Amino acid sequence: MPYIRKEKRPAVNKGGAVAGCVVRGFGLNNRGIRLRLLQGQARGNDGPVSGGFVILDEGDNMHSQTLEHLLHQVTDAAKVLAIIRQGHPGCVSVVNTNILVTEQD
Repeated sequence: MPYIRKEKRPAVNKGGAVAGCVVRGFGLNNRGIRLRLLQGQARGNDGPVSGGFVILDEGDNMHSQTLEHLLHQVTDAAKVLAIIRQGHPGCVSVVNTNILVTEQD
């Protein structure tokens, strides 16, 4: 099993996130992805990011090339998942709150 570095900051589903902040992926399938949230995320909400967001960086992961054409555009979790599942039907969303952390200020 590959080593996954434990994050010091809580995942968005545990700590929440305010609108306008930048979150980044730390899972194997979303490593390095960076999003600017357009809607706040309440603590305790599992699953995909709610509302719109802008992908600032597609990261270095198995979906990077797939997500490249969404860079710097307002999108949402449903659109991202639909695009990912075209090539990987069994994948879960790379924008789930349990695999994203807020970036430090």
